[in-house]
Amino acid sequence: MPVKYLSPEWIDAYNAVVGADDAVRKALKGKSAVIQMVVADAPAGEIHYALRIGDGTAAASLGDATDAEVTIRQSYETSALVNKGELDGAKAFTQGKVKISGKMIKMMQLRGPLAEVQKALNTIDTEY
Repeated sequence: MPVKYLSPEWIDAYNAVVGADDAVRKALKGKSAVIQMVVADAPAGEIHYALRIGDGTAAASLGDATDAEVTIRQSYETSALVNKGELDGAKAFTQGKVKISGKMIKMMQLRGPLAEVQKALNTIDTEY
């Protein structure tokens, strides 16, 4: 049964698939970060969720992270295309569709590990 993108159920599915993926754990080993995601123009309005990465683990939660090191802003349309695997996140950034603020070096270090997270997310049966 599909889960609605960016809903509490999708966040639960996000955490389940990322937590169970050995490739994600390996890619995140030794990494740490707090990333704030802001998705504008979603059907339910602007959505905020945070991703906490800590030495092999990643956990998402709805809302704001007061300790975010990086903030990623994008439209719902762009976010959905990236989540579906139809648009590369780095390409969306270079096209100006994604705005990143904060510790850019941290984002560069996480580029590969976040690609593994995205592969895991592609397995979620998601309704957009």
